[in-house]
Amino acid sequence: MKRSRLFIAVGVVLLAVAYILPLWRIELEAPQYPEPIGMLIYISSLRGIGEHDLENINILNHYIGMKPIEPDSIPELRYMPLILGGLIVLGAVAFIVPKRWTIGVWVGAIVVVGALGLYDFDQWERDYGTHLNPNAPIKIEGMTYKPPLIGTEQLLNITAHSYPSWGGYGIVLAIVAGVAAWLCAGTTQDKRSACSNDGSLSTVRHGKSIPIATALLVLTVGQLSCSPSPEPIRYGTDECALCKMIISDQRFGAEIVTSTGKAYKFDSIECLVNYLRSGHLDTNAVALVLVTDYTSPGRFLDAHNAAYLRSEELPSPMGADLSAYASRDAAATAQRMHGGSVLSWDEVQQYIATLD
Repeated sequence: MKRSRLFIAVGVVLLAVAYILPLWRIELEAPQYPEPIGMLIYISSLRGIGEHDLENINILNHYIGMKPIEPDSIPELRYMPLILGGLIVLGAVAFIVPKRWTIGVWVGAIVVVGALGLYDFDQWERDYGTHLNPNAPIKIEGMTYKPPLIGTEQLLNITAHSYPSWGGYGIVLAIVAGVAAWLCAGTTQDKRSACSNDGSLSTVRHGKSIPIATALLVLTVGQLSCSPSPEPIRYGTDECALCKMIISDQRFGAEIVTSTGKAYKFDSIECLVNYLRSGHLDTNAVALVLVTDYTSPGRFLDAHNAAYLRSEELPSPMGADLSAYASRDAAATAQRMHGGSVLSWDEVQQYIATLD
């Protein structure tokens, strides 16, 4: 009972944290802004990440016909604090009466409110992105500008990223804490939740003990983990993050993906290497460094493990004459056909450095 209440208390505190920390984060990358601009959505307000970010987002919106984002005109920001307050009150009731049904009602209410909140947010984005001013300076027939609910999406020359922020993660963890409290509170003859004397939490079913910590870990990982993954390059549309040229040759595209899932795209290996050397990115934030397999356009390779050919017969977009291959044998095969020299990733970086 005590540990059940402890889990409930943790969940209530995590919900209370959502009053302070942002629930959601949206970032926009555009060529005219050296650094991404973005906004943070709080339970009762909406703010730019930078001092003038919200103003700059509204400038972008004006040119493509989207309505200005005005926090005072968003009714959800007025009643969401009341709803969150209600969830905290339900948590307090579950703390006072820690029965399975009271805890279940509390956890169920958080899940339902969370699901409805995501649906409402998605509809809000859809409304902003599809109901456009017909007299906008930039008009493209059939084009809409709805940002992704979760993930990354290319909108003309703007790359939009949308992910939960700390307050949103806190609500997910509150659900996990609530499930732990529910498991700890239940007791039957064949299945009983027990907080053992050594302090570990486990479920006993037909004589077999299953650690609840393990179950909670699985739940948490399933909810919160978002492994960085490559984003396809839209050839003929996407711009190189370094030289700002349109990426057009499918044999040479490259990409950097950060630990938060943000993708930086390049038209060549040399642009990718120079971007890494420029210091624009913290090396600790880089999760993936990818190059395109010259023999299989559209297929990404880990840049560190790929082999490279420097050959004037295979000119790359920015003049370094570099192409990438899945193995040293594949690079050697290309070398026999086109001449040149086979390089490792370290040798490629050293070569690019000599071009300065």
